[in-house]
Amino acid sequence: MRYRKRNPDGTFGDWVETPGHTEGLAPEVQMLLETVAFMDMEMTSLKERVTTLEAEVKALKGGGQ
Repeated sequence: MRYRKRNPDGTFGDWVETPGHTEGLAPEVQMLLETVAFMDMEMTSLKERVTTLEAEVKALKGGGQ
């Protein structure tokens, strides 16, 4: 499973893979864990895109006038 490692300052770090920790879980649970990890990656990507778009809109408005 992939997860975001936390840096000492509390921010998110790189993605980390933890193979083998789901051994013994039901296939349905494994699939749910993978889905949650994927959705987390997608949400992070969307948040970054929203931040970029907000900055572009602010720049088009003349720096927030």
